Amino acid sequence: MTSIHLALRYFLTLTVTLSALTVISNDASAAGWGSLKGKFLYKGSVNPKEITPTRDPEFCGKHKLVEEDIAVGEKNELANVYVYLYTKRNAKVEIHPDYEKAELKPAVLDNKGCRFEPHAMTVWTKQPFQVHNSDQGIGHNTNATLRANGSFNETVTNDKPLKKSFQKTETYPAPVACNVHPWMNATLLIRDNPYMAVSNEKGEFEIKNLPAGEHEIVFWHEASGTMKNLQVGKEKAGRTGRIDVEIADGETLDFGEITVTPKLLGK
Repeated sequence: MTSIHLALRYFLTLTVTLSALTVISNDASAAGWGSLKGKFLYKGSVNPKEITPTRDPEFCGKHKLVEEDIAVGEKNELANVYVYLYTKRNAKVEIHPDYEKAELKPAVLDNKGCRFEPHAMTVWTKQPFQVHNSDQGIGHNTNATLRANGSFNETVTNDKPLKKSFQKTETYPAPVACNVHPWMNATLLIRDNPYMAVSNEKGEFEIKNLPAGEHEIVFWHEASGTMKNLQVGKEKAGRTGRIDVEIADGETLDFGEITVTPKLLGK
C-alpha cells in the first residue's frame, strides 16, 4: 500500500470518527426539556396582624395593611413559596431557546400603598431590575441585603425609578426593607438562570422547559427559610430544603397538592 493510500485511509477514518463524535455531542446537548408544577396548601389558620402606620399615617392609614409573612387564601392556598433549581457554584445551566429569544421586560418592585408589590419576586440576571415609587408625595427607600451582588440602600422618588443590574446568583432570597416605613418588607431571589418560581395567590407554581434529566429543587419560604422536612410526593426535603427530581423530555412533573404545616414554618 502506497503512502498516498495510507494517508487517504487515515483521512477517511478520522472524518468518520469526528462525524460520530459530532452526532454524540449534539444528542447530549439536545436531551430535551420538561416542566414541573404544583400547589401549596397551608394546614392551619392564619389571622394576619393589622399594622398601624407610625410614619405618614394620614396617607398609609388609608390602606389596609397587614403582616405578610404568611399569606394564605380563602381555601388555604399558600402564596410566596419559592421553588427553584439548585445549582453548584459556577455550574453552567442549559437554557431553553424560548427563554433566550424572549424579550426580557424589567423586573419591577413597586412601593405601592405603603407596602412592597410584589411581596416575593424573582430576577434573572439577564433582566433589568427597577424599583418604583407609586405613592405620590411619599418618600421611600429600598434597603436590599444581598450577598453575592452587594447590598444597596437608596431613596426612591416618584419621578425617577431606581435601576439596578445583577451579575451573580444569590443562594437564597434576600430581604428587602424600607427604613422609612419599618413594617414594609419583601424578598428577592436573583439567579443566573430562569428556572425559578413563586407560588401565586392560588398557591400554584410552574417552572417550564427545564433541561431533561436529574436535578435538585429548592423550596424556601420567608417564615422558615429552607423548608426542611417538607413532604413533596414521595420525597421529603432534608435540612437544605431540597429534593431530587427527574425531568422527562416533553412531560410535566406534577407534584399535586403540597401540604405545609404551621410547624414547618416555625409557627
